[in-house]
Amino acid sequence: MLSSSCSKEEVDNDQTVVGIWTLTNYDIGFSADINNDGIKSFNLLDEIDCRVNEELVFESNGTVVSNDSFHHIIDISKSELTSAYIFAVECSEGYVSFATSYTQISSNMVEFNDDTSLINNNQLTRVFENAIEIYNEDFTEVVEVKNLTLTYTKQ
Repeated sequence: MLSSSCSKEEVDNDQTVVGIWTLTNYDIGFSADINNDGIKSFNLLDEIDCRVNEELVFESNGTVVSNDSFHHIIDISKSELTSAYIFAVECSEGYVSFATSYTQISSNMVEFNDDTSLINNNQLTRVFENAIEIYNEDFTEVVEVKNLTLTYTKQ
């Protein structure tokens, strides 16, 4: 009798994570009109005027590299009077990079930096729970936390 088992399902080569993925969506769970153009968006990348070139490059050798990580400063407070969100955005220059190993768990999941990301067609989604802190107006107390959802699109 021949028996075989594997803890990870076979990965469909059509759904491989190998390639270049560009950050296309930065969602904090509510829409905002940061640039005051009259249009609210859930994607903060549509609302800020900072350069965004973040890419994740997944190599076939099991390495993922980010050469230009989005690292602008976005401070958010909430008006005690109107409950409106107030944004202060500071564009940063330079690069924040990392390289680490990854594991493609299945055709729709990849793990790196101790987080599991989901793959759906040409989109890779990472969710960071309670990663966004929203402060009172004088920034002395956190009044809310929100999840941060990053979406990357395969090039």
